[in-house]
Amino acid sequence: MAERVIDTEALEEYRTLVREQLDHLESLIPRMEHGQRLGLLPAFGQLDASATARTNYEAFHQTTWDNLQDLREALHGMIKTLNDSADLAAEADETSAGEMDGYADLL
Repeated sequence: MAERVIDTEALEEYRTLVREQLDHLESLIPRMEHGQRLGLLPAFGQLDASATARTNYEAFHQTTWDNLQDLREALHGMIKTLNDSADLAAEADETSAGEMDGYADLL
């Protein structure tokens, strides 16, 4: 049977990359909150098309907000999974080392 090996350095490198993406996302989200720079509704004026433009903008903003929150949640989940994988790899290494020591004692 093929042996599964977890490269802890690659795991840490990927976790760092995901953490950097999450940090960047966390810096963008406050700018989109109500009253902040990207959370302000543009002045569409009083023309007939203004109501449609306003509705389209509000729908776009809400969709973007929801997508960012979903992405944020997914990145948090990825970090949790990577942390769990690293913990399991460390536990497996300790178990293997203990078993090897046990075999050495038998010889």
